Amino acid sequence: MPYSSNVKLPRFMMHFSYAGQAYAGVQGNPSAKIDCVQNAIERALFHFQSTKYPLRFGVSSRTDRGVHALHNTATFDWISPTDITTLVQPLNMYLTEKKEQIRILRIHYISPNFHFRRHCYGRKYVYRLGFLNESEFTNINNDISFLKKKHRYILRDITPATYNLFEKDHITYVEPPYDLDAFRKGIEVFQGQHNFSAFTTTQGRLSMILERRCPVKTMRLSLSEGERIIPLLESSPLHSSMKVYNVVFEAESFLYKLIRRITATLVHIAKGQMTIQDVLNRFDCPPDYYDSQLPTTLKPNGLFLSEVKYNEQDFLNPPLFKRDDPTVDDLDIVTMGMQEEEDDDDINDQQLNSKMMVSR
Repeated sequence: MPYSSNVKLPRFMMHFSYAGQAYAGVQGNPSAKIDCVQNAIERALFHFQSTKYPLRFGVSSRTDRGVHALHNTATFDWISPTDITTLVQPLNMYLTEKKEQIRILRIHYISPNFHFRRHCYGRKYVYRLGFLNESEFTNINNDISFLKKKHRYILRDITPATYNLFEKDHITYVEPPYDLDAFRKGIEVFQGQHNFSAFTTTQGRLSMILERRCPVKTMRLSLSEGERIIPLLESSPLHSSMKVYNVVFEAESFLYKLIRRITATLVHIAKGQMTIQDVLNRFDCPPDYYDSQLPTTLKPNGLFLSEVKYNEQDFLNPPLFKRDDPTVDDLDIVTMGMQEEEDDDDINDQQLNSKMMVSR
């Protein structure tokens, strides 16, 4: 059911977190083969709603399959004699019983005029990267003769770092060789305001047209040393000297798979596969690079939606927009089917390009 409506019902905001590896993204998608976060939460809400009135659930920040959230938000309408703000614990108990990897953090009332996306002033993501040690690769390469240089990617799954099962869904590994100084220099190039349309996918560019979204974003990036979730003792033969780093992204909003492709660009720079000038060229003339093989899309493991930012006073007294467009929410329904399960960047680009021409 489209989110926008002339009927003003009691509206609430939910703050929640989830482990992304268990779901086909956060938003409902009829074509997905596995469940999504939105469907699981809606089932939990329906369990406590007596009237079974459509919830019109709207998620503020859409995440791909495998991307986690420490904090995401959604708004929904609630018609029931039960005070929804008292159901945080019962909802979490229900989700636990159903073995869902979702937790509700907070529920509160908001003004019917509050918009879950347009009143959001910023989002923060953290990407956990594990830079594997060269010696671990070298030792294994000596022990297993058939693993020549062109098969190095296989080593990611048999190095000591990857034996830690508690890390595998919460970190993306970067195999050597790499230059961390080049990685840091690459981060500085992405700071500030740029046109990022060459760093999204063909799907992302179609989404920009359908949703009338601007590809120019002002972004802040930072790199800090991270920690292992459960490090093995140095005396253990499975101990790894892998270094963990957190790449932090902050902006008002992000294009489809933008963070994963920017991070992939930084990895390409660290490996000498791309240069700073390659990035600048993509900023200056994006259409020339729409069909470029680089950057690739990095795996979602280790990417966390850390925070969705609002001004608390806006929940009850939201500022008015000069151009309020009541159809903007309904565009989510149009683009929902585009959000595929995983890394479907290899789908037929000709079909997507034809859709873009029709949209124009």
